[in-house]
Amino acid sequence: MRSWITGSTIAVAMALGLAASPALSQGSGTFKYAEQVKLITMDPQKQSGSGVPFLRPAYESLFEKGPNGENLPLLATDYAVDGLDVTITLRQGVSFTNGEPFNADAAAKNINRGVEIGIVEGLKTVESASAADEYTLIIRLKEFDPAIISTLCYTGGMMIAPAAMADPALDRNPVGTGPYVHIKTESREGEVQVYTPNPTYWDKDKIGLARYEVWEIPDDTARLNALKTGQIDAGNWLSNPQAAIIDRTPDLKLIRNNGGLNYHVIISDREGTVVPAFADPLVRKAMALSIDREGFNKAIQFGLAAKSFQPYGKGDWAYDPALEGVYDYDLDKARDLMAQSKFPDGFSFDMPSIPVYQSRLEALAGFFKEIGITMNIAPQEPGTLARVSRTTAYPATNLVWNTITDPKFLALRYVYDDANYNPFKAKPSETLLALAEEGLTSVETEVRAPVYRKMAEQLAEEAFLIFVTNAPILIGTSEKTANNPTVVYRYGEDSVNLRGLKAND
Repeated sequence: MRSWITGSTIAVAMALGLAASPALSQGSGTFKYAEQVKLITMDPQKQSGSGVPFLRPAYESLFEKGPNGENLPLLATDYAVDGLDVTITLRQGVSFTNGEPFNADAAAKNINRGVEIGIVEGLKTVESASAADEYTLIIRLKEFDPAIISTLCYTGGMMIAPAAMADPALDRNPVGTGPYVHIKTESREGEVQVYTPNPTYWDKDKIGLARYEVWEIPDDTARLNALKTGQIDAGNWLSNPQAAIIDRTPDLKLIRNNGGLNYHVIISDREGTVVPAFADPLVRKAMALSIDREGFNKAIQFGLAAKSFQPYGKGDWAYDPALEGVYDYDLDKARDLMAQSKFPDGFSFDMPSIPVYQSRLEALAGFFKEIGITMNIAPQEPGTLARVSRTTAYPATNLVWNTITDPKFLALRYVYDDANYNPFKAKPSETLLALAEEGLTSVETEVRAPVYRKMAEQLAEEAFLIFVTNAPILIGTSEKTANNPTVVYRYGEDSVNLRGLKAND
């Protein structure tokens, strides 16, 4: 095992803007953001899939990503990793909005609760957390984890007030250290969540709004109309007709944020417990070959994406150019593989869908039908796809993978027998297990990259993950928002950094 220590905390803090800066105007105006999924929970340790914009106003993480994806301090000020021990120095003078102090004891309770709940994938490598002293947090790992600090930049590092953890209504009553507090009396379930300035916020100069609103608008056309009419200032989109309209409308702007969303099919029942055909690699490979990714991109994603054959995007340190085209559209070959398989006459299975993915699945169903496979689309409530995908309710599912996610999460999400999206507990191949272990032995990307390229190659061979397209994270904005210098989009996220954000007017 090796260890590493951070560089100058002061330099990093200045890069994040935590050092002394001119005071921003307080309590001025309103900024309105639209989410494309329904609000499921405001409990960050129970959050999966989309919905992070609902959490960011009220909660802060121990760290956050800088403009180039670097780990920067927020509620933490420094860290050191020595083998399986992670020592984190916490910011002093911070309190939760219920008056409780933020300290190492509170942070440890958060990490331990996240480990116990088991939804946050990045905490699966954590054994436990404890307080060494008032402002020193110790996290003990089960195994060496080169991406543990990255985990603490997101929901895994969001801090909930300890007293609020016992509140059965935490999913609608967030209590954190964030710059804004949730106003339940002014929020309307299924429509809008309202936030106003946190009067005890530790860095008041970073509060620039009197009010922040997150609107819940799952319908793409309704969200587009809200943007056109000024009901919202910005919102997130998938690559769809409405995003394409934003891209070519003069007084609107489509932001292509860093990172990307890799749309893929997951064969959850890969041992054939419910659908025996899924245990046959020839069937899975035939499915991968039957997809016309170029046509899919043009017809369904309006040219805003690119075909994909692996978990990583071009330019990523783990990306393997040798895998390009490994499952390029070849209907003749796909039919031949089906003929060679144990299921030459085809079969049927059910696939869950949320409204924003309906057109995608209709296209995939058409591709699969060409090789004798009938995919029945089972509608789900918006915002519930990730949750249902963690159960055995369906033998396959479809999700997106953020291409900036550390490759270690491939194993945590899909490979291990207790992986979040391996609900049938399929036993992973020895090759994948060995590569997953090898990928955790170094923090250096030049050492890890060849390992994860081999993992992508093995995933292609086993074909229980069928990658379809990569699309950038898309945020549609008004012209005023596009010209607002205080609007900064979080690295690899579909949300705005609220620290320093001012209203457009």
